Amino acid sequence: MSVILTATQKEVIRKIIYAVETGGQVYGNVRYDDFTEAYANSSIEHAITIGGGAWYATEAQRLLKLIRTKNPTVFKKLDTAGIGIDLDTKNWATYKVQKESDKAKCIQKIIGSATGIKCQDLLIDEQMQAYVDEVSALGVTDIQALLMCANFRHQGGLSAVKRILAKTQKPYTLNNVYKACQSDTGNQVGAYKLRQKMVYESLKKYITDKGNNTNMIAKAINAVINIALAEVGYLEKATNANLDDKTANAGSNNYTKYWRDIYPAYQGQPWCACFVTWVFVVAFGKVMAQKLLKHYPYVYCPTMADLFTLNANPKVGDIVIFKHNGVFTHTGIVIKVSGDQFWTVEGNTSGGSTIIANGGGVCKKTYFNSNLPGTKFITPDYSKIQEIKSDCNDTPNISTSSILKIGSNGSAVKTLQKNLNTLIKSKLTVDGEFGTATYNAVIKFQTKYKLTVDGIVGENTQKKINALLKKKNNSTATTTHSTKNVVGEVTANELNVRSWYGIDSSTGKKYPTIVSYPKLKKTNRVSILATYKVNGETWYKIAINNAATKNKDVIGFVCGKCADGTYVKIV
Repeated sequence: MSVILTATQKEVIRKIIYAVETGGQVYGNVRYDDFTEAYANSSIEHAITIGGGAWYATEAQRLLKLIRTKNPTVFKKLDTAGIGIDLDTKNWATYKVQKESDKAKCIQKIIGSATGIKCQDLLIDEQMQAYVDEVSALGVTDIQALLMCANFRHQGGLSAVKRILAKTQKPYTLNNVYKACQSDTGNQVGAYKLRQKMVYESLKKYITDKGNNTNMIAKAINAVINIALAEVGYLEKATNANLDDKTANAGSNNYTKYWRDIYPAYQGQPWCACFVTWVFVVAFGKVMAQKLLKHYPYVYCPTMADLFTLNANPKVGDIVIFKHNGVFTHTGIVIKVSGDQFWTVEGNTSGGSTIIANGGGVCKKTYFNSNLPGTKFITPDYSKIQEIKSDCNDTPNISTSSILKIGSNGSAVKTLQKNLNTLIKSKLTVDGEFGTATYNAVIKFQTKYKLTVDGIVGENTQKKINALLKKKNNSTATTTHSTKNVVGEVTANELNVRSWYGIDSSTGKKYPTIVSYPKLKKTNRVSILATYKVNGETWYKIAINNAATKNKDVIGFVCGKCADGTYVKIV
């Protein structure tokens, strides 16, 4: 069975390759819009090299075609120099353009876009998995050694890997492979001693049981996902023979290794739920699987629906129970979620796009939740996990709306871009696309304020942004008077009372949070305690006599005058 890279392993080797190719050999650093002319690195490089993964010649063509396929609208918008035509008509094995040419600059814009970045990550992940599969076939099983060899493969081809393994002392460990490469004289591997040292040290640091993650729930979910993914392609058998072989003795009689291992007496029965049970047993053992699934074995979808709270929306690690023709009839494991779309691994199904409850194999599938009325999701209590039996226990790439990084898009990215323009004068285009320019601005911000420099806007970076915005609002607001004898009259039909003035630093929204007391109405009188000018708007700090507070004055803030008109006039 091939080694299935976990999300953490993919991320680590991706950051390593990007670092040694474009990041100045600093782990995690990357220039997604990197461009190298033909012959710049070597007299044998007859074409351009582009992107974070240093894709050369026809690989560069493949990357650009992938971007065009994934988002033709963005590609067309950015292609101002006829790159699309070149992709279809030119020989990219010898494709040459000067770095300062319009074509080169156009290519850089395309590969540095949010879509371009996503495609680069996708392509490098695919390549690393393919390289690991090749190296695994040569007898390497240690994950650190596999990834070291994947680096050799990316740099010098399979021949370089074979050359180094031939002089590596067994067992094939990271230390032994690294020692062997130190004596290598090959131009594409041995000549780059500093590169190999950086790769070696990064693998030692980041691919360890201690360093992969500290979140047991995340580890548990990732174990489930990777065990399930490793089974994709398994076909049910005609008889009890060849149960462990993925494709041999294929038939339609529901004989599987899953029933054999879980409940042999049920061999020959539909097995979608059995597959889910099997995955959980492999990951956590029989006793814990029973606790997580609340019974053992899980064989009947309606039973699971009765035992668990049913959720309308999926999360990574959930068990999906498909409703078909009014009945819970099929099940699988949710491995990825993006908006309305979710991905699964299911047993006893087929590759068709619809719910197939007796299809005969293990398949990876995708659906849109809005197209599946009645389908529900249940969440096992992964907090019970104390031990993971499998090796597939690294942190999964579970996206969260609170984290912004390369490839993110939407209103949250627009707010981030505006805030970076305000705080460090980044001059970013506020387009909601987290591309290379936004990434570089985040790096600059994190460096300036001595945060972890990773180009990711997580909790600590966002907290710093919020604190700086609040401080800036306080320092730039001008108090025009502070007498308590000034009275204002509400001129708007209704007026919200806010918790602060200017921008709500906790959310980044233009107007602060509305406090809990009622809206003011037209002709209401308020005592004005202070007046502020913020970003061209007038804000009043007011005192309100409120019965809900037993007639004690409560303090709030209202927008008195802005571009939309006057809301409060002084009387």
